[in-house]
Amino acid sequence: MSELTTSTETGTIGIFHLKRLWQKTLMNEKGHPVELTLENAMLDLLGLGMLPTFRFLHEQQPDFTSFEAWIASHHGGNVPEQLVAQCNALFTGPIPINNPGTSTEGNALSEEDLCFWDKHGYVIIRNAIAGEDCKASRDAVWHFLGMDENDPATWYKDMEALEGIMVTLYRHPVLDRNRASPKIRRAYEQLWKRNDLIVTTDKMGFNPPETASFKYRGIGLHWDVSLATPIPFGAQGILYLTDTKPNQGALTLVPGFHNKIEQWLSQLPTGCDPRQENLNQYAIPIAANAGDFIIWHHSLPHSSSANRADCPRIVQYMYWYPPTVEMQEKWV
Repeated sequence: MSELTTSTETGTIGIFHLKRLWQKTLMNEKGHPVELTLENAMLDLLGLGMLPTFRFLHEQQPDFTSFEAWIASHHGGNVPEQLVAQCNALFTGPIPINNPGTSTEGNALSEEDLCFWDKHGYVIIRNAIAGEDCKASRDAVWHFLGMDENDPATWYKDMEALEGIMVTLYRHPVLDRNRASPKIRRAYEQLWKRNDLIVTTDKMGFNPPETASFKYRGIGLHWDVSLATPIPFGAQGILYLTDTKPNQGALTLVPGFHNKIEQWLSQLPTGCDPRQENLNQYAIPIAANAGDFIIWHHSLPHSSSANRADCPRIVQYMYWYPPTVEMQEKWV
């Protein structure tokens, strides 16, 4: 495989760019940032997620037929024609991604919410999903991890399914239902001021209480976006599946930092790494209830936190974004 195929060459499924993605990955070829953005969008549309897909390709080194079979297996053996068309639209342009369930009536965020967002850079959507779906989601995590909710002795297993506080569970009927929440989607449509959005297929989170022998495994305040300026708009999100107190491993962030980050960056000494700066004194924990969804501007330094309560924090990570989302080519 010395020459990359074009994006329009397809296999049996008929999805554009899929063969090129497979080929590039096995050849360890780096693609143009715009291409990478569209690849991520395609994988999210397919409900695969970027990390599981690239893990499968790197670990299994499949031929293209096997790769397509793996994708089809996530859709009952047959990728729907409408979904194939949506994926292909990414590479033919313009991109009419008309996902089912687009909210066209009513707003999830009030004018007060939007003013709060403008000032603080985050907002809480109360009761974004139903209580029974929170419980079903928790049960799915407990089952996946092989842990007993009522037996703390089982909460501290070392297992491949746990990466720090991240749980490598991506797909489950109730988790997919949570991702399709009209209330969450509508909130993102309001913030992006557009409705051609795609939802991520991301991990879950499990953060048990600290003990004498177990310490918090997360990372400190950080950004998941390049700090090259100007920083394009973006909004991340987390769904609380447990009632979460401030000391229960709550999401922690620096409110309002999106309004001053570029000035702050410009005033740092030459050669200073902004990611090494200590902003902990400005961070606050965000408490919320099971079923509440928190959206934050990706320019806010953020992290989870040490759980010093008596029960785990369980969450689902997701956010909605446009398929042509702007990205900085340089990572700072």
